[in-house]
Amino acid sequence: MNIQFVPQYKYNTNPQSRFGSPSFQGARDINLKYIYNNRLRLLPQRIRQKVTNVVENNGNIYEPLRDIHLKTYAPLLECKTLGKAQNLFYEFREVLPAQNVIQHKSQNVKKIMETTPLEDLSLLLLKERWGKLKTLDEIAKDLGLKNRSALAWIMQKIRIPDFGTNYHKLLSTTDEKLNREIAQKTKNYNAAHRDAVIAHNLTLSMKFKELNRQISQTAWDRLPHIKEAFSEVASRTNGSERFAAFWSEHPEYAQEFAQMKRKVAAELRAQRKA
Repeated sequence: MNIQFVPQYKYNTNPQSRFGSPSFQGARDINLKYIYNNRLRLLPQRIRQKVTNVVENNGNIYEPLRDIHLKTYAPLLECKTLGKAQNLFYEFREVLPAQNVIQHKSQNVKKIMETTPLEDLSLLLLKERWGKLKTLDEIAKDLGLKNRSALAWIMQKIRIPDFGTNYHKLLSTTDEKLNREIAQKTKNYNAAHRDAVIAHNLTLSMKFKELNRQISQTAWDRLPHIKEAFSEVASRTNGSERFAAFWSEHPEYAQEFAQMKRKVAAELRAQRKA
């Protein structure tokens, strides 16, 4: 039996529908409880422990994650040596003194040395990135470099640990002031470009529905034993109710099917990146 997966809902052209009008809502309320339940793995270990402690002990789940990070790493700003920083924060134990590993004095290194001795560079980068949460672009600019690309090589050489873009996004989304600014900019843009926003949302809606259909169909085709079981149920069930009846009778297949869909989705993402 060839099963065709079709979208379970149609696009609604009502101006008040989900995709029929611009969204004037602010960013999702990503508080500490949300992070604990859904994004904990993205946090550095020390911050993960802090968030876990707040949530599990009924603390203030609305405290901005950025504030927690800055308070946690505030002692780093008082460190006078790299060794002191490493004693306080185990996550920096692999960081190397810049003067020991940077032998080739490239133009970028020479530019840095105009304001910062190599003896101080490793500690400075830790303070700027972890203690002050500066972006790589901001740090590069402060050091006189043209862009973050030049800084990335140096940080890798020195083994400065970084926390990645996902954590940086979480830091921003739990910043109440920044959230309000983003929400206002979104509202202003949507109001000024209403027709374009509606058309864009419609395109995305259709695109994602087709992608979900493709993922489900491919996963289904790879699981012949589940298809066979479905055929048996479908032979004695009304067409509109066959899927509900099948999953009711065979809940043991739900996890396997879900895992296969995740695998197919990952393959499609890899193909797009290739």
